[in-house]
Amino acid sequence: MNLIDLIKDTEKAVSAQNVFSEKGSATLLRIKKDGVLREHQSAVNALLVLLEGKAVYEENGRREELNDKFDFVRIPAKETHKVTGTEDALLMLFQ
Repeated sequence: MNLIDLIKDTEKAVSAQNVFSEKGSATLLRIKKDGVLREHQSAVNALLVLLEGKAVYEENGRREELNDKFDFVRIPAKETHKVTGTEDALLMLFQ
């Protein structure tokens, strides 16, 4: 099985597919170039991993560029943040 097969290619700027949900979750995210996963908060600490492309994570006073495969950022619970695709990007979110 391949993760790419689990997420549909759509015209949407951002699409998500949950690939695991037991005591935690793993969600595959596709963000198109210049697409923005708008500001939101996570109820729990999370880990965002870049699988391909490029993206930028931003929260209050913090900006992390995800430029290389497997770059990651730790996302604190209840911190408002957003993610922007600087190229078409595929990411995995673990919560």
